Amino acid sequence: MAVNLYSKIEVRPSQSGRIEVTADIPLHLVDDDSKRSTASENQELLEPLRLAASATLDHLATGDRSVHVDANCQIPIGAGLGSSASTTVATISAVAKSRRARLDREEIFKLAFIPENYLHGQPSGVDQATCIYGGVIQFKKPSKIKAISVKRPPTILVCDSGAHRSTKGLVESVVKKSQEQTDRFQKHLNEITAISNDVMKALQNEDRNQLGSLMDRNHELLRQIGVSTPALDRLVAEARKAGALGAKLTGAGGGGCIIAVCDDSHARSNIARKLRKAGGTVYNVSLDLGGVD
Repeated sequence: MAVNLYSKIEVRPSQSGRIEVTADIPLHLVDDDSKRSTASENQELLEPLRLAASATLDHLATGDRSVHVDANCQIPIGAGLGSSASTTVATISAVAKSRRARLDREEIFKLAFIPENYLHGQPSGVDQATCIYGGVIQFKKPSKIKAISVKRPPTILVCDSGAHRSTKGLVESVVKKSQEQTDRFQKHLNEITAISNDVMKALQNEDRNQLGSLMDRNHELLRQIGVSTPALDRLVAEARKAGALGAKLTGAGGGGCIIAVCDDSHARSNIARKLRKAGGTVYNVSLDLGGVD
């Protein structure tokens, strides 16, 4: 589900004649010792934007590489909210427009794998698909994207635990565990797939209680797989205790955010207040239908 947190990209000619990237993004990651990341790590987070710009220029077969990309992102890095996909998708579209070209959604989707692969290893593509298409989608690898019509979107909130992690490292960890515990892991994945299908039905039927129950079960499976943390589990429990119909981690896990589905906006305000007291940072988000401009 695409939500109303955005990345904005400004493109202008560069003075050097080469691809340049600057950004106003919450770049710092926090490691296990609660220390800020180094300047080199922050620079590495800008590299996907350079790759996105370069891939777009290559795709357009333009010899002019004079591009300065300036990114502004509202989405915290490493929080499980698709910040890298949002900025790279926006960069691809903006660079193309700067060359008076308009790429279709499929072209943007394919190009976005270049920076996403660099940053995450082997991403599924769901983050960039959500940013590109907007609304609610069902995604199946490698690139099956189905728009889901939802008449009354659920009332949700996002709560950031404050601990941000590398998606690439988490993906590698999960892959290793799947290879060590093949049968158990596959059983979990099969149930998660079934949950995903049932979630689509619950959304279309506007059955928020069922949606909440499915989110709760999904979080438990993700916890068993090993991608949750005590901090995420605590926020999920606090959200449920405060009246959430269901809650789960979002993104790769290992830190980042939870999402909670609420009965209405009044209930959301109460849940948000309790989560802030528990040390979380709350975003009251809503559905965005537009996708990339």
